[in-house]
Amino acid sequence: MEPMTDLPTQFLSWDGLYNLRDLGGYSTADGRVTRTGILFRSEAFFRLSASSRNDLFQSLHLNTIIDLRSQQERQDQGYVEISDGQRLLHLPLLDVSVDSDLNREQPDYLAKVYRAILVSRPRSLREAIATIVDPDNWPLLFHCAAGKDRTGIVAMLTLSLAHVPNDLIAADYALTEHALRNVLAANDPELDPASWRDLPPTVIGSVPATALATLAFIDESYGSVSNYLVDLGLDRGNLDRFQHAFTTPD
Repeated sequence: MEPMTDLPTQFLSWDGLYNLRDLGGYSTADGRVTRTGILFRSEAFFRLSASSRNDLFQSLHLNTIIDLRSQQERQDQGYVEISDGQRLLHLPLLDVSVDSDLNREQPDYLAKVYRAILVSRPRSLREAIATIVDPDNWPLLFHCAAGKDRTGIVAMLTLSLAHVPNDLIAADYALTEHALRNVLAANDPELDPASWRDLPPTVIGSVPATALATLAFIDESYGSVSNYLVDLGLDRGNLDRFQHAFTTPD
Protein backbone atom coordinates (compact mmCIF):
# COMPACT_ATOMS: atom_id res chain seq x y z
CA MET A 1 0.00 0.00 0.00
CA GLU A 2 1.74 3.16 -1.23
CA PRO A 3 1.43 6.68 0.25
CA MET A 4 -0.88 8.97 -1.69
CA THR A 5 1.18 11.15 -4.01
CA ASP A 6 -1.05 14.23 -3.79
CA LEU A 7 -1.10 14.33 0.04
CA PRO A 8 1.57 14.40 2.73
CA THR A 9 3.44 11.12 2.75
CA GLN A 10 2.02 10.08 6.13
CA PHE A 11 -1.36 9.45 4.45
CA LEU A 12 -1.98 5.91 3.24
CA SER A 13 -4.36 5.21 0.39
CA TRP A 14 -7.28 2.93 1.11
CA ASP A 15 -10.64 3.21 -0.62
CA GLY A 16 -13.21 4.38 1.92
CA LEU A 17 -10.72 6.00 4.29
CA TYR A 18 -9.57 9.62 4.19
CA ASN A 19 -7.48 9.92 7.35
CA LEU A 20 -5.41 6.73 7.59
CA ARG A 21 -1.81 7.58 8.50
CA ASP A 22 1.45 6.00 9.59
CA LEU A 23 3.15 7.72 12.53
CA GLY A 24 6.55 6.71 11.19
CA GLY A 25 9.07 9.00 9.54
CA TYR A 26 9.15 11.84 12.07
CA SER A 27 12.54 13.14 13.18
CA THR A 28 13.10 13.36 16.92
CA ALA A 29 14.90 15.95 19.02
CA ASP A 30 17.71 13.49 19.76
CA GLY A 31 18.60 12.63 16.16
CA ARG A 32 16.42 9.57 15.63
CA VAL A 33 13.34 8.91 13.50
CA THR A 34 10.05 7.17 14.29
CA ARG A 35 9.66 3.73 12.72
CA THR A 36 7.16 3.06 9.96
CA GLY A 37 4.72 0.15 9.94
CA ILE A 38 4.38 0.17 13.73
CA LEU A 39 1.71 2.69 14.79
CA PHE A 40 -1.19 3.94 12.71
CA ARG A 41 -3.97 6.48 13.26
CA SER A 42 -7.29 6.59 11.44
CA GLU A 43 -10.92 7.57 11.35
CA ALA A 44 -13.64 4.96 11.92
CA PHE A 45 -14.20 2.21 9.35
CA PHE A 46 -17.93 2.68 8.70
CA ARG A 47 -17.32 3.25 4.96
CA LEU A 48 -15.58 -0.11 4.58
CA SER A 49 -17.20 -3.44 3.92
CA ALA A 50 -16.29 -6.25 6.30
CA SER A 51 -14.02 -7.80 3.68
CA SER A 52 -12.28 -4.48 2.91
CA ARG A 53 -11.76 -3.82 6.61
CA ASN A 54 -10.28 -7.28 7.09
CA ASP A 55 -8.02 -6.74 4.06
CA LEU A 56 -6.83 -3.46 5.59
CA PHE A 57 -6.03 -5.05 8.94
CA GLN A 58 -4.17 -7.85 7.21
CA SER A 59 -2.28 -5.42 4.96
CA LEU A 60 -1.08 -3.45 7.97
CA HIS A 61 -0.40 -6.71 9.89
CA LEU A 62 -2.34 -5.28 12.81
CA ASN A 63 -2.07 -6.97 16.15
CA THR A 64 -4.11 -4.41 18.13
CA ILE A 65 -6.89 -1.90 17.42
CA ILE A 66 -7.90 0.79 19.94
CA ASP A 67 -11.38 2.30 19.45
CA LEU A 68 -11.74 5.70 21.18
CA ARG A 69 -15.39 6.25 20.21
CA SER A 70 -18.34 6.31 22.58
CA GLN A 71 -20.66 3.33 22.84
CA GLN A 72 -23.36 5.35 21.05
CA GLU A 73 -21.00 6.09 18.14
CA ARG A 74 -20.11 2.43 17.88
CA GLN A 75 -23.80 1.58 17.67
CA ASP A 76 -24.45 4.29 15.05
CA GLN A 77 -21.32 3.83 12.95
CA GLY A 78 -20.70 0.13 13.39
CA TYR A 79 -18.51 -2.12 15.49
CA VAL A 80 -15.10 -3.34 14.47
CA GLU A 81 -14.82 -7.07 13.91
CA ILE A 82 -11.40 -8.60 14.42
CA SER A 83 -9.75 -11.79 13.25
CA ASP A 84 -8.23 -14.50 15.38
CA GLY A 85 -5.10 -13.30 17.09
CA GLN A 86 -6.04 -9.61 16.96
CA ARG A 87 -6.90 -7.58 20.03
CA LEU A 88 -9.58 -4.87 20.20
CA LEU A 89 -9.81 -2.37 23.06
CA HIS A 90 -12.73 0.02 23.51
CA LEU A 91 -11.43 3.04 25.46
CA PRO A 92 -13.94 5.89 24.99
CA LEU A 93 -12.92 9.53 25.21
CA LEU A 94 -15.07 12.67 25.20
CA ASP A 95 -16.67 13.43 21.81
CA VAL A 96 -15.84 17.12 21.31
CA SER A 97 -18.69 17.66 18.82
CA VAL A 98 -21.48 16.81 21.30
CA ASP A 99 -20.21 16.20 24.83
CA SER A 100 -19.10 19.64 25.99
CA ASP A 101 -21.02 22.52 27.61
CA LEU A 102 -18.43 25.07 26.46
CA ASN A 103 -19.26 27.70 23.84
CA ARG A 104 -18.34 26.03 20.57
CA GLU A 105 -17.84 29.39 18.85
CA GLN A 106 -14.85 30.29 21.05
CA PRO A 107 -11.58 30.31 19.07
CA ASP A 108 -9.90 28.17 21.72
CA TYR A 109 -12.82 25.77 22.11
CA LEU A 110 -10.89 22.66 21.07
CA ALA A 111 -7.90 23.45 23.26
CA LYS A 112 -10.22 23.78 26.26
CA VAL A 113 -12.00 20.51 25.48
CA TYR A 114 -8.69 18.73 25.01
CA ARG A 115 -7.60 19.89 28.45
CA ALA A 116 -10.86 18.52 29.84
CA ILE A 117 -10.18 15.17 28.17
CA LEU A 118 -6.68 15.02 29.63
CA VAL A 119 -8.03 15.66 33.11
CA SER A 120 -11.39 13.86 33.04
CA ARG A 121 -10.65 10.58 31.23
CA PRO A 122 -7.50 9.25 32.88
CA ARG A 123 -8.46 5.58 32.68
CA SER A 124 -9.00 5.51 28.92
CA LEU A 125 -5.86 7.53 28.23
CA ARG A 126 -3.81 5.47 30.66
CA GLU A 127 -4.91 2.20 29.08
CA ALA A 128 -4.49 3.52 25.54
CA ILE A 129 -0.93 4.73 26.08
CA ALA A 130 0.03 1.68 28.15
CA THR A 131 -1.10 -0.47 25.23
CA ILE A 132 0.65 1.67 22.61
CA VAL A 133 4.05 1.68 24.35
CA ASP A 134 4.15 -2.12 24.69
CA PRO A 135 5.88 -3.62 21.61
CA ASP A 136 4.00 -6.88 22.15
CA ASN A 137 0.91 -5.06 20.85
CA TRP A 138 2.50 -3.84 17.59
CA PRO A 139 1.58 -3.15 14.84
CA LEU A 140 -1.24 -1.13 16.38
CA LEU A 141 -3.91 1.24 15.07
CA PHE A 142 -5.95 3.71 17.13
CA HIS A 143 -8.99 5.60 15.86
CA CYS A 144 -12.08 7.58 16.79
CA ALA A 145 -14.83 8.85 14.44
CA ALA A 146 -13.02 11.39 12.23
CA GLY A 147 -9.51 10.62 13.46
CA LYS A 148 -9.00 14.22 14.56
CA ASP A 149 -9.64 15.04 18.21
CA ARG A 150 -9.44 11.96 20.40
CA THR A 151 -7.08 10.29 17.97
CA GLY A 152 -5.16 13.56 17.79
CA ILE A 153 -4.63 13.71 21.55
CA VAL A 154 -3.37 10.13 21.69
CA ALA A 155 -1.05 10.86 18.75
CA MET A 156 0.28 13.97 20.51
CA LEU A 157 1.12 12.00 23.64
CA THR A 158 2.66 9.15 21.65
CA LEU A 159 4.86 11.33 19.44
CA SER A 160 5.95 13.42 22.42
CA LEU A 161 7.09 10.26 24.20
CA ALA A 162 9.18 9.50 21.11
CA HIS A 163 10.82 12.95 21.50
CA VAL A 164 9.28 14.33 18.31
CA PRO A 165 9.45 18.17 18.58
CA ASN A 166 6.23 19.99 19.32
CA ASP A 167 6.15 21.77 15.96
CA LEU A 168 6.16 18.43 14.13
CA ILE A 169 3.52 17.05 16.47
CA ALA A 170 1.37 20.09 15.70
CA ALA A 171 1.95 19.58 11.98
CA ASP A 172 0.82 15.96 12.27
CA TYR A 173 -2.32 17.10 14.09
CA ALA A 174 -3.06 19.67 11.38
CA LEU A 175 -2.90 17.07 8.60
CA THR A 176 -6.47 16.06 9.42
CA GLU A 177 -7.69 19.19 7.64
CA HIS A 178 -6.53 17.56 4.38
CA ALA A 179 -8.67 14.54 5.16
CA LEU A 180 -11.79 16.45 6.18
CA ARG A 181 -11.48 18.67 3.12
CA ASN A 182 -11.79 15.55 0.97
CA VAL A 183 -14.75 14.27 2.98
CA LEU A 184 -16.60 17.56 2.64
CA ALA A 185 -15.74 17.82 -1.05
CA ALA A 186 -17.39 14.45 -1.63
CA ASN A 187 -20.73 16.03 -0.59
CA ASP A 188 -22.16 12.66 0.35
CA PRO A 189 -24.18 12.34 3.57
CA GLU A 190 -23.14 8.69 3.73
CA LEU A 191 -19.60 9.92 4.44
CA ASP A 192 -20.76 12.40 7.05
CA PRO A 193 -22.36 10.58 10.00
CA ALA A 194 -21.45 13.29 12.52
CA SER A 195 -22.98 16.10 10.40
CA TRP A 196 -19.57 17.72 10.14
CA ARG A 197 -20.90 20.34 7.72
CA ASP A 198 -23.08 21.74 10.50
CA LEU A 199 -20.18 22.22 12.89
CA PRO A 200 -18.47 25.62 13.25
CA PRO A 201 -14.84 26.00 12.16
CA THR A 202 -13.82 26.14 15.82
CA VAL A 203 -14.92 22.50 16.13
CA ILE A 204 -14.15 21.08 12.70
CA GLY A 205 -10.70 22.63 12.38
CA SER A 206 -7.33 21.20 13.33
CA VAL A 207 -4.90 24.10 13.37
CA PRO A 208 -1.37 23.68 14.78
CA ALA A 209 -2.06 26.23 17.53
CA THR A 210 -4.55 23.85 19.16
CA ALA A 211 -1.97 21.09 19.48
CA LEU A 212 0.69 23.51 20.69
CA ALA A 213 -1.69 24.86 23.35
CA THR A 214 -2.49 21.32 24.48
CA LEU A 215 1.17 20.38 24.79
CA ALA A 216 1.90 23.67 26.58
CA PHE A 217 -0.86 22.89 29.09
CA ILE A 218 0.73 19.53 29.84
CA ASP A 219 4.19 21.06 30.24
CA GLU A 220 2.91 23.84 32.49
CA SER A 221 0.79 21.52 34.62
CA TYR A 222 3.02 18.43 34.83
CA GLY A 223 6.44 19.39 33.50
CA SER A 224 6.32 16.98 30.53
CA VAL A 225 4.14 14.45 28.77
CA SER A 226 6.12 11.69 30.45
CA ASN A 227 5.43 13.18 33.88
CA TYR A 228 1.73 13.49 33.03
CA LEU A 229 1.53 9.82 32.07
CA VAL A 230 3.47 8.73 35.15
CA ASP A 231 0.96 10.76 37.17
CA LEU A 232 -1.79 8.70 35.48
CA GLY A 233 -0.09 5.53 36.69
CA LEU A 234 2.20 4.47 33.84
CA ASP A 235 5.69 3.13 34.51
CA ARG A 236 8.44 5.59 33.54
CA GLY A 237 10.76 2.79 32.54
CA ASN A 238 8.21 1.48 30.03
CA LEU A 239 7.82 4.99 28.61
CA ASP A 240 11.58 5.38 28.22
CA ARG A 241 11.92 1.97 26.58
CA PHE A 242 9.15 2.88 24.13
CA GLN A 243 11.13 5.87 22.90
CA HIS A 244 14.02 3.66 21.84
CA ALA A 245 11.86 0.82 20.53
CA PHE A 246 9.73 3.11 18.34
CA THR A 247 12.67 5.06 16.88
CA THR A 248 15.83 4.27 14.97
CA PRO A 249 19.01 6.29 14.34
CA ASP A 250 18.43 8.86 11.60
